[in-house]
Amino acid sequence: MTTGRHDEDLRGRERRVLPRYRLMKQVDIVVAKGDETYWGSLKDLSRTGIAVALRQDLKASQDVTVRFRMESDDGKVVTEELPATVIWKSREDAGLEFMKPLIAGSSALKKAPFLAAHLDKKS
Repeated sequence: MTTGRHDEDLRGRERRVLPRYRLMKQVDIVVAKGDETYWGSLKDLSRTGIAVALRQDLKASQDVTVRFRMESDDGKVVTEELPATVIWKSREDAGLEFMKPLIAGSSALKKAPFLAAHLDKKS
């Protein structure tokens, strides 16, 4: 009989080689050249971009860097960054397109392996 937990073997031992990380909802939007950093709340994430809620005024076609944080069960935090371009803005929401999508062979995958793993888990 199994316990239904996929991360433990029959004796209750951890089977994962690497720790599991959870994507945190807070993201930082760093305006090009690092002049300003805005806090935003992640609304939607795909391999090509994100939708984020934030109060600051971003302009269409503006280049930014999105900083993601993932936290492990033991409290360790990993940060990954991807360059993006603002493609739309309305009131307190914005759509950002990654300059390189998180797909096989993309340099973005090397920059954000934990974020890619999160997307793999969702699909």
